[in-house]
Amino acid sequence: MTSSDEPPSKRTRPGEKPRTGTCAFADRIARVACERYAELVASSSCPRERVPTRTVLAAFVAYDRITDTVRVISLGVGTKTIARDVAITGHEILDAHAEVLARRGLKKFFFESLRRKDSTDDDGIVDVTDDGIMRVRENISLHLYVSSAPCGNACVRRWAKGKSTERRRESLGERGTPSEPHEKLQRSACDAGQVALCVKIVKSSKDDALPEDVQRMCDRGELAPGTAPVGSALGVSLTCSDKLCVWNVVGYQGALLRAFMPEPLRVASITVGRKFSEPHLCRAMCCRVDGFKSSDGAFVARHPALMETAVVFDDVPMDAEEGATFDNPFAMVWCAHDDDAEVEILDAKTGTSSADGAPSSTCKAALFDAYNRAKGGSVAYTHDAYARAKRDSDNGAYDAAKDELFNHPKMFEPRRGGAGWRESKRERTSGYARRRRSDDD
Repeated sequence: MTSSDEPPSKRTRPGEKPRTGTCAFADRIARVACERYAELVASSSCPRERVPTRTVLAAFVAYDRITDTVRVISLGVGTKTIARDVAITGHEILDAHAEVLARRGLKKFFFESLRRKDSTDDDGIVDVTDDGIMRVRENISLHLYVSSAPCGNACVRRWAKGKSTERRRESLGERGTPSEPHEKLQRSACDAGQVALCVKIVKSSKDDALPEDVQRMCDRGELAPGTAPVGSALGVSLTCSDKLCVWNVVGYQGALLRAFMPEPLRVASITVGRKFSEPHLCRAMCCRVDGFKSSDGAFVARHPALMETAVVFDDVPMDAEEGATFDNPFAMVWCAHDDDAEVEILDAKTGTSSADGAPSSTCKAALFDAYNRAKGGSVAYTHDAYARAKRDSDNGAYDAAKDELFNHPKMFEPRRGGAGWRESKRERTSGYARRRRSDDD
């Protein structure tokens, strides 16, 4: 083949563009998360060829203001949801996106802290009273790192102007986070889905075409790639943007842990790597539910500090024309009470261990077992038993608050003509039908 017959070489660009980042503290959070991931990959038995070169990492990081130290307490890696034809028994992970897995690891961490309350193995994060009530210590704040903007609303670049890159805020130093309030959201395009909930699309085949109406929404930039309106039958699991927004209202500990952590668990900040856009992230994470307060007054919307990091997680070159692809079903979950060798490698298509099909220690059944051990009982997992435990944990307050949020006529106002839409604004709901037996709490 002569040189003239050779195909043109592909243009490549870095997996992540250089970023200024918000402040040094955001970089500390990101750096410790990326380093922990690298250590876990190096210590795991997973063959290196199975570890994806491109994925999403999420981690919950504890900051101790007394010792000025940061520590990863849970970590998740993944970009996929369970295949359509897998039976749901409670022993599978339905949603193996990084943010969801990191939160599952966080819940495992707290249940394990309860189990160890009488030992000398102090995790330095929580205090547990004699009557079994657990609280995060006053000197500890929790922070969430995600290597890429959460899927869904945070990735929709409409209805707000991205701010020009500001100079790095060196004045915040190694400890500070932005403290100014978020700008009030101008709800100017609710009919087009500005604040609406969406689901993650689960395809039978990657070649499946989208329905015409969903494709048009994508073409207009009203939907992020890989998502669809609720009620579209293309998926049932809410996007990570939506889940994080809900957790910023009801707390990150879930229903079962409410029996031991009566106060909603909050994050002080969310740090993002790729695709960070402050106004769009504000809308997606918290500002679309601004002003919400549950009828019992226990749950209100919170606005964490939102930051960009200059730390690069993905430095693998990629095709400049095709962009990043996330086809690998590799997933990982770990918490700080695990040894490095205990990191779980999952197949996101089956929701179980990629090695032998065993259930994850963070699946519903496993967390239900941890709940029963903490309560001093022993109840076999069933969908109904799990649902009863969620209600019993706090007399149903957590679940009731989520129902109020999803049924509120304004917070997740649906797009025109979609599920939950009504001519009368007072009669609108989010359109999301909660799956009592299988939804992530």
